[in-house]
Amino acid sequence: MGNILNLMRGTGDDQFEPWPLLGFRAISGQARWKAIHQKVIANGRFQLLSMAICIAASERIHGRPIYKKGIPGGRFTLFSILTCGLVSDYICHRLTSGKGIPSDPFESLPEDVLCTILSKLPLDEAVRTSAVSRKWRFLWTVCPNLSFEGITMCGKEQDVQKFIDNVNAVLAQCHGSVFDELAIKFDFDTMLVDHLNNWARFVVSSRIKFLTFDLAPENFGGRYERYLFPFQLLDSGSTSRLQKIHLSFGYLQPPTGFSGFPNLRKLDLNLVNVTGKDLQDMLSNCCNLEWLSIIRCHLYDELKVNGPLPHLLYLHFSFCEITKIALHAVKLTNFVYKGKSVCIDLGKSSRLESADISFYGVTLEDAATQLANVFTHVQFLTFDTSYEPPQIPCLMRKPCKFFELRHLKLMLLFESDVDTPHLVSFLMSAPFIEILEMDLIVSPSPYTGHVSMEGLLDRPYKHLKNVCMSAFRGSRGQLEFLLHIVENAPALGFLTIDHTYKQVKRVWKDAAKEAKFVDSVHRTARGYLKGKISPQCSLRLV
Repeated sequence: MGNILNLMRGTGDDQFEPWPLLGFRAISGQARWKAIHQKVIANGRFQLLSMAICIAASERIHGRPIYKKGIPGGRFTLFSILTCGLVSDYICHRLTSGKGIPSDPFESLPEDVLCTILSKLPLDEAVRTSAVSRKWRFLWTVCPNLSFEGITMCGKEQDVQKFIDNVNAVLAQCHGSVFDELAIKFDFDTMLVDHLNNWARFVVSSRIKFLTFDLAPENFGGRYERYLFPFQLLDSGSTSRLQKIHLSFGYLQPPTGFSGFPNLRKLDLNLVNVTGKDLQDMLSNCCNLEWLSIIRCHLYDELKVNGPLPHLLYLHFSFCEITKIALHAVKLTNFVYKGKSVCIDLGKSSRLESADISFYGVTLEDAATQLANVFTHVQFLTFDTSYEPPQIPCLMRKPCKFFELRHLKLMLLFESDVDTPHLVSFLMSAPFIEILEMDLIVSPSPYTGHVSMEGLLDRPYKHLKNVCMSAFRGSRGQLEFLLHIVENAPALGFLTIDHTYKQVKRVWKDAAKEAKFVDSVHRTARGYLKGKISPQCSLRLV
């Protein structure tokens, strides 16, 4: 026992010494053995004490005592418990002269339980368990997901050859096994091409269902080489099994007569070169698609999917050179579009709940007309644009109606000041709106000219309860629109006026100037709203 007590003495807090940990576990194991034989503890597999000592020792090893900092997340891993438990139980077995305490506390666990434990570990930690014993050498291969990330495996200075060797070494041990997912995340390099093709062959042989080739480099400007997705290496079985594909920094050139991915549920394309016709042919044969995201893929053409997409729930287009979007998705619930204003036809998508739209340089009138023609059933609408003012400010005579809209979020950048007539008309087109968020960015130049507000209905916002205006600068247009809201929303319960920007972060170099500006903005808001805001409405100035 004296020798074990000596082992418990560590050195510096910055040094990793397993001996104190093993000593603690050995003592706890011996105490447990005595307790079992004295029939104090009925179940000898209960190791709460030893696990607690492991945690304490782990905290000491990392130089962060429990009584000072608490147990930090991420440092004490399941791998630590497995390794320390196995080695220290061997010591317990030696100390008790083979009196029946098993050297491997997990030896009687069913294999499916061990598989479940290992499947919860990250791949790199699961692979490390192969060093525990011969029995554990290939046990990690039961993990259903294989994920290889360059930064995790090679650090910020990504070594292409090192990454290739590591991936090949792992996959060689997995030959003949079945997996659910293969994910490769590494900045594209031409050295990867042949190996990516080999890993695609692994997709076929291992019956992969979820495939990720995320090859987009952080700085991709001026780089024209891409990875050509290997359709020719996939057989009919693999194309039928694939349920998710994520490809970035690649080419998509499906062969003539390609029958698509009949069971594909999720397709995520980023920085992929593909023609409108090739994408349209492929999507027309993905009838079970539920999630589709296309980002920075320049089609230079329209996208018209001929076949129906009856299961599509989520659709996202961002920064794509595209002229038109036309598809039939009756169950679509979420739609995101960011780019130039284009014609959008989603068919009879009556279940659409949320739409996030960002157009470049359009008038509010044109935007309102286009949005209402497509999103008549939407309940939550986010609209972002750099606003182009009309030549003559006036109220829209025939505003469109968003009868289902309950939550509206506007992020508008004006050239000078708020175009109050068109903004009021846009808001009046949503008669049942309850929540309004506005980020109205204006120029600091003073408001000029007179705008007629005649023709507005009395109290048109009967259901409006919560209003938040951010990027508030106290301009004439902002105050005019704010006053209109307050006077025409009888049910308004909460009004928040925030001077900060939600779209752009602005850092003040002079804290005194910021405080003076904020105080001025708040005084302006209070003075303008005094006597006009309902006593039932809670005003919050930020």
